[in-house]
Amino acid sequence: ALTPVVARDDNARARLSRAGSLRALARWQSLSEGAAPLVCGTVQLERDEGRSAALAGTLETLAFPEHWVRQVNRDEASALAGLPLARGGVYFGQGMLLRPDRLIESLLATDGVTLLPGKVARVGRAGTGWSVRNAAGAELARADIVILANAFGARAVLADSGLLDPLPRLAQMHALAGEVTLVPAQALRGGPRCIVGGEGYLLPDVGAGCVAGSTYVHGATEARIGGEGQRVTLDKAAGLLGGSFPDFDSLEPGSLPGWAGWRAVLPGRLPAVGELPQAPGLWLAVGYASRGLSWSALMGDLIAARLAGEPSPLETDLAQLISPR
Repeated sequence: ALTPVVARDDNARARLSRAGSLRALARWQSLSEGAAPLVCGTVQLERDEGRSAALAGTLETLAFPEHWVRQVNRDEASALAGLPLARGGVYFGQGMLLRPDRLIESLLATDGVTLLPGKVARVGRAGTGWSVRNAAGAELARADIVILANAFGARAVLADSGLLDPLPRLAQMHALAGEVTLVPAQALRGGPRCIVGGEGYLLPDVGAGCVAGSTYVHGATEARIGGEGQRVTLDKAAGLLGGSFPDFDSLEPGSLPGWAGWRAVLPGRLPAVGELPQAPGLWLAVGYASRGLSWSALMGDLIAARLAGEPSPLETDLAQLISPR
């Protein structure tokens, strides 16, 4: 799911998510079918029924166009989703559903992209550029500009390259495990027509089932699918629904397919994107936490604009907040 964030103070995460969502749609909408975002809308439910007045006040203060975000009551939310939902909330008309496997495959097929398989262990100066090497010391690549976009793995590469000490925020980056569960669409009467979010989320079926997510496991040693995690994701999905779904209620945690992986999280849950001040030519694009799809196209354009000497697509204060440090 690719859904913006609304905050009463329109904070940095909200502004970045809004800019990132718009940039992702602009960048990816011309990709091949299946790889391009599906604009299906997102119903984001309130945490509880008592927050309706506060939510209305937030939207009134921010004054966004209604076609982009508007408040919906429970009946409107249910009609949009095609399923009975537990509460009302807000509806983002441009909420997008993406298939990461298809998106990545399409982006890697872009003219000019060359894939060189290997595991980077460290980087080092090589003349005016940088040499990228594996753990055995063999050179994998050499270039004037190198961008580390390897999530939590960037911390180890920087440390082993002697470049982490001047970056206290990067030194605090940690990996946060999580999993999602595939729910048979028939257990949810075909599933929602749009993205449903709140405490957890439920995604429309694109052929393999409806995705229910997600878990946040601190201190995990591995990211894995299991009964405990599936109980959490199913409970979160149930909390979004407002009707009776006997087939869904009978699902057994631990018996369903799913996916598990890692998030790279930095203090403040903002990414670190930009050139390292102590290492000209070496750039970072890491720490996207749970918003990799929302931020990656925007951050790619930010780096490209700086390299090409073009105007920045991001306001100066936001760019400073996400600079590597």
